[in-house]
Amino acid sequence: MPKQPLYLNLYETLKQQIIEGQYHADDKFPSKRALGAHLSVSNTTIEHAYQILLDEGFIYAKPRSGYYVSDIESLPVIYKNDTPQPPHVDNQEKNEETIHHKYAFNMAEIDAEYFPMQQFRRHARDIFEDDQRALLQHRDSQGLKELRQEIAHYLFNSRGVTSHPNQIIIGSSTEQLINLLTDILDDQSFIIEQPSYPPIKQVLDKKQIPYLQVPVTPTGIDIDAFKQSKHHVAYVTPSHQFPTGYVMNLKKRTQLIHWAQKDDNRYIIEDDYDSEFRFSGKPIPALQSLDTKDKVIYISTFSKSLYPSCRIAYVVLPNPLLTRYQQLPYKEGNTVPMHLQQLVANFMHSGSFERHLNKMRTVYSDKLKFILERLKPYANQLQIEGALTGMHFTLTITNGSTLEECLKQASDHQVKVVPMNQYNPKETQPKFIIGFGGIPKAALQSHTDALINAFVK
Repeated sequence: MPKQPLYLNLYETLKQQIIEGQYHADDKFPSKRALGAHLSVSNTTIEHAYQILLDEGFIYAKPRSGYYVSDIESLPVIYKNDTPQPPHVDNQEKNEETIHHKYAFNMAEIDAEYFPMQQFRRHARDIFEDDQRALLQHRDSQGLKELRQEIAHYLFNSRGVTSHPNQIIIGSSTEQLINLLTDILDDQSFIIEQPSYPPIKQVLDKKQIPYLQVPVTPTGIDIDAFKQSKHHVAYVTPSHQFPTGYVMNLKKRTQLIHWAQKDDNRYIIEDDYDSEFRFSGKPIPALQSLDTKDKVIYISTFSKSLYPSCRIAYVVLPNPLLTRYQQLPYKEGNTVPMHLQQLVANFMHSGSFERHLNKMRTVYSDKLKFILERLKPYANQLQIEGALTGMHFTLTITNGSTLEECLKQASDHQVKVVPMNQYNPKETQPKFIIGFGGIPKAALQSHTDALINAFVK
């Protein structure tokens, strides 16, 4: 295993000291020069470590003063080994395009032009050419072991999620896995975000499971509303809230974990649906990486990182819930074809998946920068939020136009955008969700110009 850079070791040490409470809120951090001299390391090493702490919200900067510790609640710490230990025992479906939508800002699309079809084809050919008769048989209901191993390895390295392959269950969609979780959690009541990812509400409505909808603010779900609630399971999208694009700050993350730790029946479901694509600073670690008492259920999908029709999602169960899963009287057989699971496992094992993600981060980052730069001159009429990560952001029209007027203008200019009130009926502002992942680079300018022509006075 390659040696970790010095600045990452320093970042991990300082982060751990903050979480343990060795530093208190608003304590002044050592200056870069002083710490560098004390540790005999370069200023560049200190700068890199401090920048990551700054990106993740552990510290904040005061102009001409230095760095200070953020106001977070200390977490009990259990040191995690480098190797995951064994347990004790998509988002939106694509809407059909119509002839009137020449310029579509869809959320559930990727840029297929850059998909590594040649490498994928080679792995597919190998699966069918090799002696893979075992894939024709019924296999483990949790999914192919090789794929679960690759997912565990990937999550640990990219998201800080510690898991054993035995804790991972493969499914064909987030909705299917949510349905499974309601069986495992058995009669628990839920707290969900408002607005929220539609399938969670659909599953709960269908199964008549009670839930409370809690408003989302720019810093994440309103934790104060939890104090008066007797509901036990919180479903959140902290890294890029769907659909607002807000990112939950570190203070709320720790408060949410503390809320879950106060009752044995409380759990958090963390939907990390497009966390691979963060365009400013180091990716923020998953909520599960801060959890020390098995209270976070981690769920994600390959619909953005590979392609929407891949139909592979996965959930990481905490150890106590893994036991409950194993004791379920009826467990649905795995719904993802074994050959597809083996194909994705081989693609990940070869390093092709990581290379593909690195390329697509650049592609989507370039697209986002282009759109934001084109919209910048109209900042007095167009308010942008949620553009730090993911493949969509929100656009609020602030020039006095009503929602109805904006929708008519969009239709007149053959622009397809999704209004926020489709997910939150209480939203009265002309606010829209702008997906950009599937727009070809060559068409970015025409799409953005059409957006400007539709909404700018």
